[in-house]
Amino acid sequence: MNRVDPHFSGSFYSSAGTDEKPWYRSRRFSIFAIVFLMSATVSLVYNYSRPAVYRSSATLLTSAMTAIDRESGDPDIQHVAIQRQFLLGHELIADTLARLKASAADKSLTTSDIQNLLHVEPVADTNLVEIQAEDSDPKFLPVLINTWIDAYLDARTKEVKLRTSDTTRIVEDELKGLANKVDFARTELETFRKNHDISSIGREENEALARLKGLTDSLNKASEEEVKARSNAAAIKSAISRGKAVVPNEEKGSLLGLELRLRDLRDKLMELDKKFTREYINLHPEFKSIPEQINELETVIKGKQQEGSNVVLADAEVTYAAAQQTVREIRGQLDEHKHQAAAFTTKFAKHDALKTDLEGLEALYRETQERLVQVSAGHKEKYPQVAVISRAFESRDPVRPDYSRDALIAIAGSLLLGLFSVWIFEYLTHKKEEQQPHVAVLGVHNYPSAGAELVNYSQTALGPSDHKANNALASPSRTERELSSHQLRILLSASNLQGEQLISLLLSGLSMDEVASLRPDQIDLRMATITITGKTPRAVPISSSLKSLFEQSGGHPAWNPDDPGLRIELSAALVCAAVDSGLPDPQGITAQTIRHSYIAYLVRQGLRLSDLEQITGSLEPSVISSYSIYSPPQQGRHIYEIELLHPALINNT
Repeated sequence: MNRVDPHFSGSFYSSAGTDEKPWYRSRRFSIFAIVFLMSATVSLVYNYSRPAVYRSSATLLTSAMTAIDRESGDPDIQHVAIQRQFLLGHELIADTLARLKASAADKSLTTSDIQNLLHVEPVADTNLVEIQAEDSDPKFLPVLINTWIDAYLDARTKEVKLRTSDTTRIVEDELKGLANKVDFARTELETFRKNHDISSIGREENEALARLKGLTDSLNKASEEEVKARSNAAAIKSAISRGKAVVPNEEKGSLLGLELRLRDLRDKLMELDKKFTREYINLHPEFKSIPEQINELETVIKGKQQEGSNVVLADAEVTYAAAQQTVREIRGQLDEHKHQAAAFTTKFAKHDALKTDLEGLEALYRETQERLVQVSAGHKEKYPQVAVISRAFESRDPVRPDYSRDALIAIAGSLLLGLFSVWIFEYLTHKKEEQQPHVAVLGVHNYPSAGAELVNYSQTALGPSDHKANNALASPSRTERELSSHQLRILLSASNLQGEQLISLLLSGLSMDEVASLRPDQIDLRMATITITGKTPRAVPISSSLKSLFEQSGGHPAWNPDDPGLRIELSAALVCAAVDSGLPDPQGITAQTIRHSYIAYLVRQGLRLSDLEQITGSLEPSVISSYSIYSPPQQGRHIYEIELLHPALINNT
């Protein structure tokens, strides 16, 4: 059973037995070595022949420092930009060059040379300025920068002194002019007060306005009294018209006594009317005078009421007339005095304007005095200060070039150039060789007869070592075929029970070796799992269609795992199913093709390649990496995030 094709065997061993030169004497290595050494030598010589460039720097603060107990102000970007231009100015560069020549450290440089060496870069969002210089002489750089800073500080000191002197003179002139204006304004204000009798700076305290205020208050009070008198007279008239008794206060007591007496007599008469008739009362000497007394009292009371009403109404009308007269007289006086008050108001408004002008001049005079004191005392808050945060020092390490990095780049580039040269040479000198007929180890290309199919598929029964060797020989020239879900369903429909179980197990993640060694005790239909032991132990879920197939064979596989011809039997079942299915290229449908189709289905869902062996069992690293072409571009998904059941097994009973 373990035969090997004679043609294939002879070809293999004849190629292995040919004599070959050592790799270091090959033409490819010679070309690579020559190109690599030449490129590396030239690039390394160029790299280490470049002069080293050193950098030295210093930092300046171009505004006054903030006190410890105060927050820093916003950076003055405009001032920093101005100082940058001043630092790079021609005058300052020329002064720096003169100082270098005086110290015998100029190295025969010109102003243009120094400008090319020096750089000024503001530090973002701060008032700091970084001064840099680059040159091949590390000792000269700090001397140049520090001399440049000294020249800059001296120039700023001179500028501040000049501005201070000019400012002092200007402020003194302003102060003299303001003093004359203040004196003139004071004299004008005093003269205006005397001419217009303004005794007080308070507007209401002057006589004209005080008199106007008094008349206004009197008019308001008299108007209130007039309203009260008119209301009182109207109320009295209304009471009289309604028949109410209106009498003076002094008559109210006597009138009240008469009314009480009249009420008593009426009550007494009512009591008598209840006991006696009116004829009896008129004849009785004691009772007959009561009606007469009642009539007399009614006449007296009515007379008093009429007389009192006339008196009260007359008094109210007199009071109302007097109030009206008072209002008329006060309003006349007020109208006469308003003209005087209006004229005074105009004068006082001018007085206030003169006073405001004087106060403004006095405030400006005091402010100018303070400015003069500050300038004279040497306070220069108006001028942004410059502080040297750090001076330049000698740098021992060059900033460029990076010899080590560039050497590695040169070597790597030379290596790539050597490999590219070998590829170019092989491409230009390559000749197509006749391809030897392909010999299938695990399958056949033509199916002349059923007997030939069985013979070729019997190669799967080779021993493990022979089987791996055959795979290693066949895999480089073979592109694995992938079956669609529809094709797999057709294949399942054309298979017998043994073939259906074989295909379903391959589509569940089992390898051909695991299928051939599957025993009944590994199958748990109640839990719907298959327990796989060995190199990659795992629990494989059983689909409903596969469970139905196992139930048809009594809960165990439809083959005997101890049968020595099992592989040939399974291969024959698969061959028959492939031929009967009517699918194109049936000779390319193998167990490996079906297993490959299932693995590709898993990977296309985004399964992480590192989790693949948990489903399919042990795989070679090269095989796992080869499936990366099927992975989608997004991040890999875990096993619980993908569908393990192949679509071909859904509802396939």
